[in-house]
Amino acid sequence: MTDFIKSLKSKENLASKIIVITGVLAVIITFAVIYTIYGKELWELVSDPVEFREWLSKYKNKGEIIFVAIRAFQTVIKIIPAEPLEIGAGYIFGTWWGFLWCMLGTGIGSIVIVILTKLFGYKIVQVFISKEKIESLTFLKNTKKLGVTLFIIYLIPGTPKDIITYLIGFTPMKMWVFFLITGIARIPAIITSTMCGAALGVKNWTAAIIIYAVTLVFSIIGFIVYKRMKGNLSEQNEIEDKVD
Repeated sequence: MTDFIKSLKSKENLASKIIVITGVLAVIITFAVIYTIYGKELWELVSDPVEFREWLSKYKNKGEIIFVAIRAFQTVIKIIPAEPLEIGAGYIFGTWWGFLWCMLGTGIGSIVIVILTKLFGYKIVQVFISKEKIESLTFLKNTKKLGVTLFIIYLIPGTPKDIITYLIGFTPMKMWVFFLITGIARIPAIITSTMCGAALGVKNWTAAIIIYAVTLVFSIIGFIVYKRMKGNLSEQNEIEDKVD
């Protein structure tokens, strides 16, 4: 950020710098306003599937569109965690329709993230992600294994998927490859969440508890695997950097 501020003293490409600064400020202000006005209310709403369904039912056939918009917004700015929203989708729309709307919203949100990073560069990433978090994802530099690494990360529940989406634009991976790999990898986690929500919707408490418990166990195991994998890849990158 310091280098960026220093560069403003130069009159080179001044018009471009003004556009970038204006755009970044507009994005920051927009998300700050939305978070201030709707953040707490939205979190409380999606955390209660019953209330969430009643709220969406007011909009009749527009409920699906509104849900997809909320899911896309949640993907771009993490004011609410993904899992309650996915469970709510299953509760409201059923397993498969809930899965479809979650995937669609996630895809739209991911495209927005990629567009933002392409338009505003690395500076927009720092608006949403701390420097420490960015530095902890050094394994993304390993381009040889990037596809396999991303598939594993997006397959494991509880990993920082949307954060990685902000950084993928700075890797050599093609966007269509990224969306294909991560889209397939997301399927199991989203389906189990919508299955849990659908079971709650028909008051099948036993099925809901079993699905949630199994998902929780896999999330814990996956998080441990992710931590170890991230550490191993980071160490490998450090060794390769020293050799180079």
